[in-house]
Amino acid sequence: MVVGTIAAFLGVLIVLVLVHELGHFLVAKRAGITVQEFGIGFPPRIGSVVWRGTRYSLNWIPLGGFVKMLGEDGDIEAQRMRERGLSEAAIETAMAGAFNRKPVWVRLLVLLAGVAMNFILAGILFSVAFSLPVPQGRGPLTITEIQAHSPAETFGLKVGDKIVSADGRTFEISRELTAYVRSKAGHEVTLGIQRDDQVLDVTLIPRKLSDQQIAQGIGPIGFSYEPAQFVEVPSDVQNPLDAVARGFYTAGDLAWRIPGGLAEAVGGLLGLNPNGGTAVGPIGIAEETGRVLQGPLVQLLFFMGLLSVNLAVLNVLPFPPLDGGRIAVVLIESLRRRRLPAEREALIYLTGFMVLIVLVILISIQDVQRLIED
Repeated sequence: MVVGTIAAFLGVLIVLVLVHELGHFLVAKRAGITVQEFGIGFPPRIGSVVWRGTRYSLNWIPLGGFVKMLGEDGDIEAQRMRERGLSEAAIETAMAGAFNRKPVWVRLLVLLAGVAMNFILAGILFSVAFSLPVPQGRGPLTITEIQAHSPAETFGLKVGDKIVSADGRTFEISRELTAYVRSKAGHEVTLGIQRDDQVLDVTLIPRKLSDQQIAQGIGPIGFSYEPAQFVEVPSDVQNPLDAVARGFYTAGDLAWRIPGGLAEAVGGLLGLNPNGGTAVGPIGIAEETGRVLQGPLVQLLFFMGLLSVNLAVLNVLPFPPLDGGRIAVVLIESLRRRRLPAEREALIYLTGFMVLIVLVILISIQDVQRLIED
């Protein structure tokens, strides 16, 4: 099961990252930029072929892929040519297709292409999901898991309990019950519970959640459940255009909400915002991928769409070495009307990369702690 979950996580990651890198690749090629390599995975290489001046490689580390463009790291290549004794004329000829020699607007288009591709992929995935029949849970909900430090644990709910009502109301459709409980966040709600042969009332207070927590699948009470039965309900989309409109509206709405939730999560992680959301790293995403694979196709499509939107928003943030950070460097250079020194640009990217790695490590530690507590 663990091997299958890891393989599924890597498969999802490779698809999302390759789509992102494909955006950079296609626009760079169209703009006449010399693309030195398009890689699936990261080195060391398994094998490669060269076609029309670009090396296409398959690599051992299966964490997405990359596009390597001439001049992407400033004038480092030009400096190496000078060290080899090439004339300035020969260097200028060789660097004609360099990324950093192209107009600002071309470089911005190349950098934004990856973000755009992830957003488009999310819109397509959501559109397909909206077009498919939806499994609808019905009947009492049986609790299958209790989250640590959640209202469910605090107020004494147990695995195996059946929730038959809320505030005296019965709900035939599962999501109507969960929507009602979510609407009572911060206020008391009384659940009718069937436990073995007993029927009892449990009064608790659902917690308020940020958009980021909701997107991560965190519930107001903190338990997983299984409805008494699933019934497939036909999609209510009117036509393909309606599905596309809903899909891209959902992608746009998520993209608008994610930065606020992300800021809360990072603030909570760094102790600046104790009430902030919980950031989820690679371990948490891999765990969630395993859960999603056990559900219907619709759930997988929505999950991949959510990850694709997150990847798009994350990459456009003005933080090196993300695309947004590179965009910021290009804009600074255009305002200064001269390029940053190669050493300074490399230092900026290295510093940003180190900060990013530290954040990933901190989030991963948080993921492991959550797994141990669960």
